[in-house]
Amino acid sequence: MMSGTSVDGIDIAAIDITNDDIRVLSTTHRDYDEALRKRILAAASGEATAAADLAALHVAIGDAYADAACDFIPTLAGFPEVVAMHGQTVAHLPKRATLQLGDASRVALRTGVPTVADFRSANIAAGGEGAPLVPFADFVLFGRRAPVALLNLGGIANLTLIPKVEADSVTAFDTGPANILSDLIAQGDGRRYDEDGAGAARGRVDERALGWAFTHEYFAKPAPKSTGREDFGKAFADELARRVTRNGGTRDDALATAVALTARTVADGLKRETPGGVQWRELIVAGGGAHNLTLLKQLRAAVSPLAVRTSDELGIPVTSREAIAFAILGAYRLRNEPNILPRATGASRAVSGGAIHRP
Repeated sequence: MMSGTSVDGIDIAAIDITNDDIRVLSTTHRDYDEALRKRILAAASGEATAAADLAALHVAIGDAYADAACDFIPTLAGFPEVVAMHGQTVAHLPKRATLQLGDASRVALRTGVPTVADFRSANIAAGGEGAPLVPFADFVLFGRRAPVALLNLGGIANLTLIPKVEADSVTAFDTGPANILSDLIAQGDGRRYDEDGAGAARGRVDERALGWAFTHEYFAKPAPKSTGREDFGKAFADELARRVTRNGGTRDDALATAVALTARTVADGLKRETPGGVQWRELIVAGGGAHNLTLLKQLRAAVSPLAVRTSDELGIPVTSREAIAFAILGAYRLRNEPNILPRATGASRAVSGGAIHRP
């Protein structure tokens, strides 16, 4: 079970693992109720900092996850061996600290299933960024297709590069903002998000505002690296929209500029971090941003002539890739096997990340 930077709700996936062969059994999504979503956004933006408030939010998110699990498990043909619960990130300070809220004990006790949570802390303790963690699962799912590049378009865009069918060859990093900017700009008009990228399709890219966005120091950093709302949250989105407006642009122009930033920084990151002599077979795209037709169009143009396809075509639903990934991480944690690629995060060694909560 996974909730990402967009804070839209909980993605859920059930998988069967036989050795390293993965079969997706079922997937679903459960929206956060609006009151809980607002509390999460307040915590993530730093508006809610009182210890009592954060503790109460930890419990509330745990209950939301428990409700989702208790509704989902009876729809399955069998009973799960483990629940993997990412929780909701409200703070991520690479190599220093990370905080995912959601009381996993409440999930374990209500479902009767061992529940793994807090996947990122062990990686940070080993000197890593604490993100991205999905590349381990990417290698399990797609490593046989090497050389292949994978892109997740959630709130943040992240790349997994698999040049060889060897785990030690994998690199991964966040390229920068994805849906988070479009969502925040759309919310200025009272919408949750820019559905299908329709607003961005109507707009024009403001190259001057885009040039300002490119000056953010994050884009020049080498991999491994990770980012989040701390870099590309409301303050950044508001400033981007303000500059577009100052230049005579519309809200749709701001959306078009945000999409262009995502597409071009993905292309730049891919070009910069591709190992010498490697020619990618394809770029496989997943995440909610894969439904943004304008973003996909710009992405294809930015990485041309590289072929771009969605993970749907390979049996991995685009909106469930991260939930499937954390299910894989949870299974490996229950086996007490490494579930994080140190090279992808900059950690000193492989660890088996996650705290196990027994019912």
